[in-house]
Amino acid sequence: MATWMPNTQASLAQGGLVLAATSLGAVWTPFVAFFGHLLYDSLNYTNVWWTWVVADGVFGLLIGLVVQRLELLTQPLTWQQIVRFNGWQALANGLVWGGLAPLGDYLVYQSAWRYVFLQGGVAALVNTLSVGIVGTLFIYGYHWMKKH
Repeated sequence: MATWMPNTQASLAQGGLVLAATSLGAVWTPFVAFFGHLLYDSLNYTNVWWTWVVADGVFGLLIGLVVQRLELLTQPLTWQQIVRFNGWQALANGLVWGGLAPLGDYLVYQSAWRYVFLQGGVAALVNTLSVGIVGTLFIYGYHWMKKH
């Protein structure tokens, strides 16, 4: 779904990475993110934006490490864990989409500084919402299925 920022999409894919992190772990989630973004760009754009593809791989690594470090799959789920998870995922989104991806665009593609950082900020916001809603539901669903 398009956002108000050109070439910036809101997607459930970032929230879906939490499913990859819960089922595949921190080692394989970066590959899911990297190749998923590569495939999406290849099918939807004339160019692959390698800086954002690599950034997605980094985000996959970070979200995998957060799920692992907070022991979201092995410990009983509490509101404190959900808040901590969402704080860490928001930080990861901010670092990757608000910093790494736009910096890559600026350095590699010589894109306009202001434009790419505004674009990255919008991406960080919508991805934080996607992971916060969809990712939290995946974690909750995992624990619910484990009980039943």
